[in-house]
Amino acid sequence: MDEINGKRMQELFQSEQVRNHFTSLANTLGFTLSVYASSGSPLWDGATPYPECGRLQEFSACPLARDTGCYSEMMDSLAKGTPRVFTCYGKMISFAVPIEYMDEKAVIFGHGAFSSRDDYREHLNLLGFREPDAVNIPEPEIYISDAQARKACNLVSESARGLLRSEQETVSLRRKIETLKDVFGQWNASPDDQPAALYRSLVERLFALLDIDCLAVFTADRRKGRYTSLYSLRTRADTAAVQDIDGNDAVVRDLSSGKVYALCPPKGAEQRADAAVRSTAWYFPVVVNNALEAILAVFNRVLRDDDINIISAFCRQAAFLIENRRLYRDLLMKSNRLAAASTWPVNITHHQDYKGLVQAILDKSAELLTAEQGTLMLIDQVTEALLVEAKKGTGDSIPERLAIPKGQGIAGKVAVLGEPMLVKNLEEDPRFKQKNRRHYRTSSFVSVPLKIEDRIIGVLNLSDKATGEVFDDEDLKLVQTFASHAAIVLDWTSLYNQTEELKRLSITDPLTGLLNRRYLQDRLEEELARSKRHDRVLCLLMMDLDGFKYYNDTYGHLLGDRILKSTAEVIMKSVRTIDVVSRYGGDEFVIIFPETELAVATTIAHRLGDDISKKVLAAESTVRESDRTITASIGIVAYPRDGTTTMKLLDNADKAMYRAKYAGKNKIEAV
Repeated sequence: MDEINGKRMQELFQSEQVRNHFTSLANTLGFTLSVYASSGSPLWDGATPYPECGRLQEFSACPLARDTGCYSEMMDSLAKGTPRVFTCYGKMISFAVPIEYMDEKAVIFGHGAFSSRDDYREHLNLLGFREPDAVNIPEPEIYISDAQARKACNLVSESARGLLRSEQETVSLRRKIETLKDVFGQWNASPDDQPAALYRSLVERLFALLDIDCLAVFTADRRKGRYTSLYSLRTRADTAAVQDIDGNDAVVRDLSSGKVYALCPPKGAEQRADAAVRSTAWYFPVVVNNALEAILAVFNRVLRDDDINIISAFCRQAAFLIENRRLYRDLLMKSNRLAAASTWPVNITHHQDYKGLVQAILDKSAELLTAEQGTLMLIDQVTEALLVEAKKGTGDSIPERLAIPKGQGIAGKVAVLGEPMLVKNLEEDPRFKQKNRRHYRTSSFVSVPLKIEDRIIGVLNLSDKATGEVFDDEDLKLVQTFASHAAIVLDWTSLYNQTEELKRLSITDPLTGLLNRRYLQDRLEEELARSKRHDRVLCLLMMDLDGFKYYNDTYGHLLGDRILKSTAEVIMKSVRTIDVVSRYGGDEFVIIFPETELAVATTIAHRLGDDISKKVLAAESTVRESDRTITASIGIVAYPRDGTTTMKLLDNADKAMYRAKYAGKNKIEAV
């Protein structure tokens, strides 16, 4: 342990919750995340999405040692207290993020991504592979630009700061709770005791200690506006009956004003000769947080001063125990809520679809604050208006995709200013002073911005606590902690979805949704290289629709487009999941059959030709019945029999297809 500076930091990264957080963050960003102490000793080595760094350490001299660039960059980042993005020895784009926890420092090391294909090839050269194309190592699906790496670095920095801040607050709260437990132990009461049990104990102890006719405790019923009898003990059957006390009674007013006790003689005492022997009611207050929580009634003919002092002391003790119990409960609740807030971002990253992620963030934040209603709004990049992307408990009162211009309304102002807004009473708040909104039970709510550093991406609104209470500063702090995590996940997920969509568009044909010609050639090269390595056969099919020009000229290009789309659908239903289908150009389609013998490929081709002739135009009522059959001419070639290069296979498949056309169309030909 002498080698590792930071015992608390080491204990922190032994926590499963913290490990899950950083593992989920690494999977989301596509970087390996590791944590090192200020001495350079490893504290945690997370899951590795890209094992390239491990290969380097295995095949070359690139451990994270004191003489490497990675170590120097990390220690410099730690010394200056600022994140840093750099390219490591292995040509991988990397970053270092300094962190601090409980006065101890460490650095997060992110690596495992490449910025270009050239860097990746150079990386393979460092591994000793002089012919990268011959190495059976999958090339990264995407390359990360310097700007994307800096963004990932900033996201890790923001997320780590939020998590460590929450962890520090949780540790501090646990210490306070342990201190409160000691206090409860000294008072011989458990923090789990309910007020009713404490009051019962108070009555029983006093009754055993003092010579009293009757003791009763009344607890506040705020809903009914009165103090109702909870528990009583008596020694004389003729003692006056215990009755509830109205909240407007003079006794309540006296005790609420701070009197030590209130005295109430029995009714009709002035007319009764035996009044001196009848019980008098003595009322003592149990005041918790400056509010009259309960009333202890002592029915007796007389009370000595020392009796009054003892009863008052017992009431103060009961108030102290109840107040401490509530403080314990509140602190424990806060600790649990903070812990939940720090783990929820890990859970919400598992959502695959963006809409589901947005709704999950709203639902979790509402659960955190026990809010029954809420909305999550995101800023539209084109109009800059706030759009309602998710809602909870609002029913039809808020339309789907409601747009609010920035600056208008409370949420609009939060989006402009970037500052949270806590409203305890909408009708009394000097900033608004307006009637409560329709469909809302309470006039208290919170509205917080979702932002990355100074960039605002949306607003989270929550209202109507399930308990009917108002939101307080603690609620606001909790939801801000959660919102900072949620904003990072939302922003990165949006960027990832955009990248994936651009990637999909770059390799697909916009009309049919099939792979395009450029991507087909890349895939054919990959499949051909795999067949060469494993000495396996491969077949290639090229197909052209017979008379397609006739349909375009006779019925128009709209029908032609429908024919192409329908043909694509028929092909996808006729081939296997391992087959690669593309639109080669015009009305030509190409299919790669990996590891498939010529006889099997020919069988699939016959089935495909039959399906096209029966299904492509079957539903086109606008076409003459005599024209509702379109056929295809198909050419098939096989590797290595008909060629060993992509160019040769495509050329021979094209020739075979045209032989099928010249032979009368609607035929299948091989070379």
